[in-house]
Amino acid sequence: MSIIPNKTSRMCASLTLALLFCVGIAFAQNPATTLENRDLPRYHQQLDRMNQGEVDILWVGDSIIHGWEGKGKDVWQKYYGDRKAMNFAIGGDRTGHVLWRMANSPMEKISPKITIVMIGTNNIGHKKNNSNDMHSTPDETVEGVKMIVDQLLGVYPETKILLLSVFPRGNQPSDPLRLAVNEINKGLEKIYANGAVERVQLYDIGDLFLDSKGVLSPEIMPDFLHPNATGYEIWARAVEPMIADALGDTPVDCQPGPVDADWWKQRFDEKNKILQQGNVDLLMIGDSITHFWDDTQFWKDHGFDVWQKYFADMKPVNLGHGGDQTQHVLWRLENYDFSKVKPKAAVLLIGVNNTWNRDREPKNIALGQRRIVQKLRTLFPEMKIFVLKIFPCNSREDQQAQNDAINELTPFYMRDLDNVEVLDLSKVFLNSKGELTKDVMPDLLHPNAVGYESWGAALYLKLKSAMEK
Repeated sequence: MSIIPNKTSRMCASLTLALLFCVGIAFAQNPATTLENRDLPRYHQQLDRMNQGEVDILWVGDSIIHGWEGKGKDVWQKYYGDRKAMNFAIGGDRTGHVLWRMANSPMEKISPKITIVMIGTNNIGHKKNNSNDMHSTPDETVEGVKMIVDQLLGVYPETKILLLSVFPRGNQPSDPLRLAVNEINKGLEKIYANGAVERVQLYDIGDLFLDSKGVLSPEIMPDFLHPNATGYEIWARAVEPMIADALGDTPVDCQPGPVDADWWKQRFDEKNKILQQGNVDLLMIGDSITHFWDDTQFWKDHGFDVWQKYFADMKPVNLGHGGDQTQHVLWRLENYDFSKVKPKAAVLLIGVNNTWNRDREPKNIALGQRRIVQKLRTLFPEMKIFVLKIFPCNSREDQQAQNDAINELTPFYMRDLDNVEVLDLSKVFLNSKGELTKDVMPDLLHPNAVGYESWGAALYLKLKSAMEK
């Protein structure tokens, strides 16, 4: 293994790795930490790619990750084609194979910003010596995964590791291999849950492939092991927020900035003074749809009476600003004086105004929503946050289609964040035929008193429960 001069941390990590592998007998009792030769043509292709450098996203694993180049190739191109991504996986790999490839590859030639790891299913799925014994037990497999993660942390002192729980196997929850996978994942939780290891995020997306009864569908994994194109799309959506975070993606939807209007600045100052007085338990954050809970000159048939009915006792403050987009909310959160408040709950409804710029991508708007929630969690780690999917809107021909595209992504962009719940309240605004009418939203965008009553009633119990905890 070659070492880059003057990079002390990498040199130490690489030497440690080499020493561990040279003294492989120390780990011989555990097949999951024993090196297994993987000198295949694909491995040599990986060597060539590493020697080229310029890798921001490194994927490490077995055939399930290797399959990004098969069933998942179109999804890969869609999400990673214009990014510096490398697939460091070989079908059939066990943890020992990955450890061998790491020990015999120029790992120091690249500096990934994020490394995505999923490995271990073959450790329990392969037979040893044609016997009925598994190649390694779940506990042994966990040790193999840990060894891989430890070495990656050492070789790449700047990378973030997204460690994925092993995907579910077998059609039914009772399948022996499914149960073994569950044991591996429990073992990983004991080590990595809740950010216990710095720079490692353990992330379980297995439930996204299962139905409500835990059944794995052949429409997602035809062989109950490897995803098809649909499965890879689900996978890509689930990890995209972490990749965007690691790469520091900053589309305009994530760039904090105020609205250059006197009335906007005046409202900001008014709300800031309320916050400076303290005694606030509930933050209602958003655009004009939230703004119009207030008794305001902009909307005669408003939600003020409904606000009083449902939220007056919750010590609320209305942080809705007409016309706001995600980037405006980010600016406000960075500039409000929150020093005297410790809210118990927040409700966020934002994103519809971003779509008025038709060149904005749904994934970037969803990322803007995520950045807002991340900011709120930094400010108030114990606060419960309710993220509302964008309400029905037919104020222009293609508006609802754009909203639907964002709403489909929002849960993916929130699911790894603690104390966050995504709510879809769309149905409360629709009639028995599933239609949005002017009886509820006169301009097919902003609710009237009837619409606010439906919204308030739908939120009340959720907020009441959060406030009492």
